[in-house]
Amino acid sequence: MEDNFLANNWILDTTESIKLYHDIAVPVRKEVGIIDTHTHHNLRQIVENKPFANIWRAEVLETKEEYKNCDHYIIQLAAKFPGFSQALARDPQISDYDKWKALCGVFPYLEGNHVHQWMHLDLRRMFGIEELLSAETADRIWEKANDRLKQKEMLPQSILKKIGAKIIFTTDDPIDDLAYHKMAKNIEGITFLPTFRPDTYCNIFDNKWKSNVKKVCQFTGQETTLEGLVEALRIRHSYFAKRGAKASDHGLLEPYGLVVTKERAEHIFRQAHNKGEKFNLKAVETGEFISYMMHKFCEMNQDKGMVTQIHYGAIRNANEYLFKNWGADVGGDISAGNVNIVENLQPLLTRFFSGEGENQGHLILYPMNQVFAHTNLMLERAFPNVHSGFPWWHNDSPYMMEQYLLHTAGSSLLTSSGGPVCDGRKILSEGSRFEVFDRIICKAVGNLVSSGQMTYNGGVRAVKALMYENQMRLFNLKGEFNE
Repeated sequence: MEDNFLANNWILDTTESIKLYHDIAVPVRKEVGIIDTHTHHNLRQIVENKPFANIWRAEVLETKEEYKNCDHYIIQLAAKFPGFSQALARDPQISDYDKWKALCGVFPYLEGNHVHQWMHLDLRRMFGIEELLSAETADRIWEKANDRLKQKEMLPQSILKKIGAKIIFTTDDPIDDLAYHKMAKNIEGITFLPTFRPDTYCNIFDNKWKSNVKKVCQFTGQETTLEGLVEALRIRHSYFAKRGAKASDHGLLEPYGLVVTKERAEHIFRQAHNKGEKFNLKAVETGEFISYMMHKFCEMNQDKGMVTQIHYGAIRNANEYLFKNWGADVGGDISAGNVNIVENLQPLLTRFFSGEGENQGHLILYPMNQVFAHTNLMLERAFPNVHSGFPWWHNDSPYMMEQYLLHTAGSSLLTSSGGPVCDGRKILSEGSRFEVFDRIICKAVGNLVSSGQMTYNGGVRAVKALMYENQMRLFNLKGEFNE
């Protein structure tokens, strides 16, 4: 039987989807390139443009402090099997080669999951390696890949140019001086834009919140008060806007947006800051304080014409063993099963995203638990400036993305979606993820065309909208291409 794994028409299952992909998506992507409005790429690594040390560090885990990043998808899944573990992956006494060998030994068990597909797309598209990862191929792939990584066309900037990256958003702390964004302006053909991410100054439940508040207030010469905090963040928000930022990004357990008075917010601030009160993640005070700050951020965004992105529903560090040993962002996060969306958000949406007035900005909602996607779509219908974000994190598998697109087509509009985002930390996987996005878009739209629910011309329109037109419109990206 012929093996169809990653073949020419993989994922595509109708005549219409095949035609849309090869006749429309491939040439469009070649023409407009990749526009990615949410990543965690390390811009210093891109600017300094040094060769990757080896395939393990390029694809899985880079521990070098200045470039530190991790594809925790891979480690998280591989750790399900004997022979590989989080401890092995993160042990500095174990060589990168031995870690790679251990990973390859369990990698065949990942078949069927999109992580397995992404990795092999990377090997084929970037390294020209057709073999599958296994214990038997580990040495050959290690040698071939590492030899390839020594070549100039495999430097970080060359990789991004090869895949056609045009506009890449990074995720940045408000006190970042954005020096690497200034340097990145010299990278021909790619525009890198910062994103304002103020979570650490709002997370009043976090043990580091007080020191973070002090840091940003001192950095901007403000008093350590609620008013000082808001003004400090406003100063930094303006700094980001002047340097091209098109969005703020907020990672919240619940998408808070309640109406909270300044007096109430000041009381909570003083209680937490002066008395050392420790609020938990679901405390009323937590929701109220973050709500107050979210209204302030939306004011700032509206003033500067920036988009508000909310990624919600993630319970961080659920696996205490992982957090205790290796800290945050190592694969111990899960999705919440119960999130108050509508009641929390309605006041914020009414004030900023109802469609009233000409200068209202856009809000894009990304749920960690895709069960909440329908609620997002209903909010999208009721509030003209609200948009549903493409499946993100644990939801960006082909199955979940296809279901999202079909659901969106029936419950709202494909031409209103926020569009696909990589959310990636690994430069090498950027192209592979967008190839999957394009194929899934064509599969879902092709399904609607083949079943008579959409004309072919309408399908072409939807494919282009999802690939880049929605992002260009919502984020006002016209003129941002770095030629």
